[in-house]
Amino acid sequence: MSNWFVFFVQTGKEQVVCNYFNERLNEKGLAAFFPKVQLVYKTSKQVRKELKPMFPGYIFAETDLDARSIAIQTSQMVRTSKHLFKLLGNENSDYMPLHEEEKAFLLKFCDEAYIVRESKGLKRGDKVLVTSGPLQGKESIIKRIDRHRRRAEIELRLMGDTRRVSLSLEIVEKV
Repeated sequence: MSNWFVFFVQTGKEQVVCNYFNERLNEKGLAAFFPKVQLVYKTSKQVRKELKPMFPGYIFAETDLDARSIAIQTSQMVRTSKHLFKLLGNENSDYMPLHEEEKAFLLKFCDEAYIVRESKGLKRGDKVLVTSGPLQGKESIIKRIDRHRRRAEIELRLMGDTRRVSLSLEIVEKV
């Protein structure tokens, strides 16, 4: 079973750091990625779909290495890179992989390219029924809906903290 480690990076430089990791550590069995959210922007003239980081300022590294080995392998990279700040751990500065429950929760939303696609749903009174997409059947985790911006805000646990993430949700019909 592979481990996922989380790195704190400069916001906006997630792809640069992933490429840097993958060039230098791919032969050691490490693959860097960052989950993305497909956000839909509609104007009067066009519909645009953009990919944004799900967790701005963080990248994930999937590897079979243990916490000590990953810390040794990446310590030089952390010291020399201007965009890579640190490997996340707990308050005792022990490096730790993402918990299996957190990893499984993220994988339920993402496709094979680690992209969370758009969801579509219906609104009945104050209840939302998601009819397609990664939020289908997970209506209970939606904390807030912004119909104008076509967003659903969910809460999830990551590295022991609760984080709010905005996902695309288009309410196609109000019943």
